[in-house]
Amino acid sequence: MPRKIIPLALAAIVGVALAGVLTLRLLPGGPPAGVIEASGRIEGRITQITPKVSGTVAELPVDEGQSVTTGALLARLEEMTLLDRQRSARAQAVALEHQLASQRIDYEVAQQELPLRIDQARATLTEARARLAAAHADRSQAVTDADRLTTLAKRQLASPQQAETAQLRAELATKTELAALAAVSAADKALELSRLGDRRLAALDEGIAAMTQQVEQALARSDELDTQVSYLDIPSPLAGVVLTRSVELGEQVTPGSPLFSLVDLNRLYLKVYVPEPLIGRVALGQRAQVRVDSYPDRAFPAKVTRIATAAEFTPKNVETKEERVKLVFAVELSLTENPGGVLKPGMPADGRIDAGAQEQDQGAGEAVHTP
Repeated sequence: MPRKIIPLALAAIVGVALAGVLTLRLLPGGPPAGVIEASGRIEGRITQITPKVSGTVAELPVDEGQSVTTGALLARLEEMTLLDRQRSARAQAVALEHQLASQRIDYEVAQQELPLRIDQARATLTEARARLAAAHADRSQAVTDADRLTTLAKRQLASPQQAETAQLRAELATKTELAALAAVSAADKALELSRLGDRRLAALDEGIAAMTQQVEQALARSDELDTQVSYLDIPSPLAGVVLTRSVELGEQVTPGSPLFSLVDLNRLYLKVYVPEPLIGRVALGQRAQVRVDSYPDRAFPAKVTRIATAAEFTPKNVETKEERVKLVFAVELSLTENPGGVLKPGMPADGRIDAGAQEQDQGAGEAVHTP
């Protein structure tokens, strides 16, 4: 009798177990057909903040866990050497601009004076030539008179005083003619010199061009230092949450050294691992839902944005060793919205991928395009 009872008891136990399994499968709450469920943790796109210039940390208005808006000040650096170079560059640029302005005024004045100087030189030359002509005529008459009176004096037809006076007048007229001739030569040279004003204008223009280049270089240097000084203020490039702060007040930092890490709460995603047998049903763009324990009555919309191309073993954070040896594919479900920033990186979450709806849509598309 005992030997007969044992098989019966085992059969009964197996039957109860099977009934329990069937009951579990029939109980409500499991995923509907075409839906793939997986769990993971919410992650975010991390942005590392590093300085572009060296300096000493003077202000730290934010701390870890604090929410920041785009453009909010994360840190302010001090660098006195850079500030001194900025002031020096600005002063040099201003001085060169003043020199350039003075040269331009000189050029404008010279440009306006040039035709006036030429006209004046021409008028002076014309007047000098007229005086030379008059002096030449006067000398000719004086020489003629002196010769005539000298002859008359020898014949005693004129007094010696008259002849002497006429001779002195001829000598004076000769000197006057020579002076007039020198004046004509000087006026002619002055005219030629005034005509060289074009060359002086060209030289002034070249000087202005060279000074303009110096001013541009000085302004570029000043702008470059202004930009470097602006880098002393480190703003937030996005609206998000400060995950880590790796610097303290008074520290000396250099370009590239880590200061903060930020996460954009509008670009969160749930990373889940789908078993190898199910990965063929997952496709990019499929609709999904994400749920977290903090908000059990809310489903946050998401979509499949990344599917790993190679399988891997289940990560170590899975509780049992048996589960860790299974091959899975990493899948990212990007959240399409995060109202109020209620979802945070690190939150455990459950994801549901609507694989059935995607498959139906694809099938309908194939049916439309099939001839």
